Amino acid sequence: MKNKYYDDFRCCELKTNVKEVIEEKGFFWHSFDNTIFYVDEHHPDHGFINQCEVLKLKEEKGIVYHLLNEKLEGEAVMVVNPGRRYIHAQNETLSLLMNQMIQGVYHSECIDHYINDFFMISRFKGKCLTPQQKNELQVSLNGMIRDDYEVKIVYEKITEDRYVSIGVFPAQKNNQIHVPSLKFIQMMKILEVVDRGNDEFAIITTCGDQMLFTLEKYYDIIKEASKILNCEPMFINTSIHQLLNKVKSN
Repeated sequence: MKNKYYDDFRCCELKTNVKEVIEEKGFFWHSFDNTIFYVDEHHPDHGFINQCEVLKLKEEKGIVYHLLNEKLEGEAVMVVNPGRRYIHAQNETLSLLMNQMIQGVYHSECIDHYINDFFMISRFKGKCLTPQQKNELQVSLNGMIRDDYEVKIVYEKITEDRYVSIGVFPAQKNNQIHVPSLKFIQMMKILEVVDRGNDEFAIITTCGDQMLFTLEKYYDIIKEASKILNCEPMFINTSIHQLLNKVKSN
């Protein structure tokens, strides 16, 4: 049975009941009748259960276990961090959209991807994109985001396999959390395309709420460097070149 709570990325609160508790080194793995916590190796949900912080998540044989520092019994109230969940859903939908574009137009297959707080890295098998193709891809993706293509989730009746489709693209078998339409991604930016050799490349992207954190982080780095160089952030390149020329002349 699929967890249909994952079908609505805005589902961030749930009342449920404790099903099983397993003690491990003074901590307690809990399973529940239902859960809204999403397990991901690189970017899992954060949140609380009965005001206890969820320290770690794992999935075994289709069952999600939640690590707490207290043992719970009976009714439990789950609260997932909505900001982190939103970033995850934005990126997963962008990943599916970008993969279908790259496969259809540039004939490259996605190997894997992972998300952190600042960007998403997607690895592809195929010929690396040129700077022109990178710009074309970015313009096309942002165009579809502005056009607000619908994201549909359907289940196969017999197997209950979950399929996700975006706009006119064919449905793909997919169990990730998604936003309901592309407008929720807001905007995306390709930060870099990296040629990894051996007919493999990576695309580093940021989007939506995540982009705000990325820009803030980059600006903090530039601001700190400008203080060291005693210049305005906008003129940091000029100051670096002046410093390098001074070093060379000495």
